[in-house]
Amino acid sequence: MSNSSSPLKNYLPVIAIVAMGLIGLIGYWGLAGLGGTDRAAEIHNPTASRDTTAGNFHIGEKLPDFTLSDIDGAEIHLSDKLDGEHFVIVTSHHPDCPCAANCGRLVSKMQSEGLEDVTIFGFMSEGTRDKYDLAALKEQQDAGIITYPVYFDHDKKVTNLLGAERTPEIWVLDKDGTIVYWGAPENTLFPGTEGHRYLLEEAVDALRAGETPEVQRYAPIGCPIDVDWDEEVIPPGEQV
Repeated sequence: MSNSSSPLKNYLPVIAIVAMGLIGLIGYWGLAGLGGTDRAAEIHNPTASRDTTAGNFHIGEKLPDFTLSDIDGAEIHLSDKLDGEHFVIVTSHHPDCPCAANCGRLVSKMQSEGLEDVTIFGFMSEGTRDKYDLAALKEQQDAGIITYPVYFDHDKKVTNLLGAERTPEIWVLDKDGTIVYWGAPENTLFPGTEGHRYLLEEAVDALRAGETPEVQRYAPIGCPIDVDWDEEVIPPGEQV
């Protein structure tokens, strides 16, 4: 009986190496194609979302210029805020919405820690109850809850342009006006609870460090802009 090995057996290690290489290529093609880019991103960043919608726009898209009014009726343009040196935060607001007040407190905290390179302003839609409720807004400003300017959106032109539906709803812009974060300022209405994250603060910190925010969009948590404020209308948010 011969002890010589089968010729095929001699090539088994080579065949195994080639097979492993093919499996690796197929796996790469599966990630890189047919939606695989998003899958690959999710492997490295589990919180990344495939959907880039940010209201009526998308993450990575530049907001068009728009016009609001200050208390004296003077026009305020987004382009006035985009000077190439400051990041810009735009947020919808209503003083009767407790979620918007929470956002104000977060921004106040961030400003106290230094936001010299960030411009922040809010807007109030004419579609909200009692028009703009200027007395309640002044109370918030006097109490230090709202420490940034809040302008007025006549006829809901800006609200409709942005696709804003809730307060607060935030657009964080890079220095050239590109949307880098959209949605809620935090992932839950209960700070201090397990898993709570100040997503707005995280996004701004990432931008100031020259990085992309880990989470770039999170469904707005708050009060619908057109609402009866005597009703309970604050549903839980969800990452989108």
